[in-house]
Amino acid sequence: MPLQLTLSEESKERVVKLLDYSKTIAHYGFIPFVLYLGWSATPSKPSLLNLLSPFPSA
Repeated sequence: MPLQLTLSEESKERVVKLLDYSKTIAHYGFIPFVLYLGWSATPSKPSLLNLLSPFPSA
């Protein structure tokens, strides 16, 4: 027997808006999050300037 929730229209709109914001955050935050995980896992943490520089560090 499935549980059926009854939501008001305002609640439905809030859920849709929350899911839309979550999708946007996941879309733009995924690659920076993966880069941060890689950066935090390295024993010698490079500076942010060296990390974002297109030139190799010496």
